[in-house]
Amino acid sequence: MCKMDPPHSGKDLSNTPAIPFATACANLPYDLFVWEILARLSVKHLLIYKDISPCWCAAIDDAAFVRRHREFSRESPPSMLIIPRKSSLEDDIELSEDIIFHRLHIGRTLDTFEEEKVELMLKKECPPGVEGITNKIFPMHCDGLVAIATVNDQVFVCNPATQELVALPRGTPDARIIKDPVAALGFDASRNQYVVARYFYWHYDVDESIGVLDYEIGHEVFMLGGDSWELTDCPPGVIVATPPVFVQGAFYWGTCANDDLQSGVLLRFNLRERNFDMVPYPPEFVYHDHLADLNGKLCYVSSVSEPTYDVWQLEDDKIHQPKWSLRCRIDPVDEGLGVDAFFPIWAGAGRIMVAVDYEKLYWCEEKSGYMEEILEFEEETDLDSEDYNCYRYHVVPYMESLISIRVCNH
Repeated sequence: MCKMDPPHSGKDLSNTPAIPFATACANLPYDLFVWEILARLSVKHLLIYKDISPCWCAAIDDAAFVRRHREFSRESPPSMLIIPRKSSLEDDIELSEDIIFHRLHIGRTLDTFEEEKVELMLKKECPPGVEGITNKIFPMHCDGLVAIATVNDQVFVCNPATQELVALPRGTPDARIIKDPVAALGFDASRNQYVVARYFYWHYDVDESIGVLDYEIGHEVFMLGGDSWELTDCPPGVIVATPPVFVQGAFYWGTCANDDLQSGVLLRFNLRERNFDMVPYPPEFVYHDHLADLNGKLCYVSSVSEPTYDVWQLEDDKIHQPKWSLRCRIDPVDEGLGVDAFFPIWAGAGRIMVAVDYEKLYWCEEKSGYMEEILEFEEETDLDSEDYNCYRYHVVPYMESLISIRVCNH
C-alpha cells in the first residue's frame, strides 16, 4: 500500500497543484485520496504526477481509476473543441502533416465561459507511416476521444488531453469518387468497448437521365484496442451525408429512398445487438439537415421554412411508436445565416449552443428562439492572419479523459 508522503523524485513540483501535500490530505487514507481527490484533477496534472511518483503512476494507470476519472468528467460541464482545417474545393483532398485543437471552457453557470480567449490545446503531427490528414474531415467526440474521418477512407482517433493520436487500419474502400468524410464514435457499455463505425459503397452508380441510383452499401465497426474492422449487417437503405450521431447506445444515420429524397428514415445501429432498425423522420423532413445529441436526447434540425430552424426531439424511440416533439424554433439574427451549416453542439440552462457556417458560435434561447453571437473563430484563433488561407472550423463538445486508444477496455 502506498503512503501519503510527498514523493522524493527530485522533480520540479512548482507547477503542480498543492492539494496532495496539504495537511488535511496528508491525514486521509490513501484510497480515499486517490478516488476522491486525485481522480478529480485535470489530465495535465495527473500526467505530471505519473512522472514524479511510481506509486501514483500505478494508481493513475489502473483501469478502475481511469473509469473513476471519466465519471467525474462526465458530471462536469463540457468544454468545446475547435478544429480548424483549410477550406476550398481544391484543398479538400490535400494532405496536411498535423491537426490542431483549440479549446473553449464553459463556466460554472453554463451560459458563460471561463476564458474570453480560445486557447491552443494541441498541435499534433501525423503518426509515423501516414501520409497526412485530408483538409476535409468530420470529427466526432465520445468520452475524451475524437474520431476524425477523412475523404480518403482513413480514420484517426485522438485523445487531445494525453496527446495520443492513432491512425486506424484502413477499412473497406469506398467506390464513390466524390464522398463526404463520415465515421461515428460511441461506447458499447455491454462490451465495455469504444467503437468506430463507418459505411461505404461497394458499388455506386447514378443514372442522371432517370434519377435512379444503383448501389451496394456496406457497414463496418472497429473496436478500439483491436486490430481490424468487422463487417456488420448491411444498412437497409441509402445513407446520405447527414453527419451521424451517437445517442443512448446507438448510432443514427440519415437516409433517403432510392427514388425519392423526401421519403427517407433514420437508420439506427444498436451497438449491443449489432443490428439495424429504422426510425421515421419527424415532420417537415429535409434529407440534408442535421442530427444532434442534446441532453442525451436525439434531436433533428430542420430548415424547411427559411430562415427559421425547427429543433425536433425524439421522446419515444420505440421503433413502431416514435414520438417527435418540437423542442424549439430558432430565428437567426441575419437572413441567410446557417446556409452552409447549422450544427447544434450542446444544450444547457435553457440555451442551445450552435456552430454556424463553420465560422461562428452562437447561443440560442430555447423559449424565444433568439440567437446571440458568442465568438467568431477567425478572430479567436488568428490562423487566417498568419497564412492567408481560408479555414473551416469544426466544433465538438469535449471532456477530458485518460482513456488510451490502444488499450481501450476501461
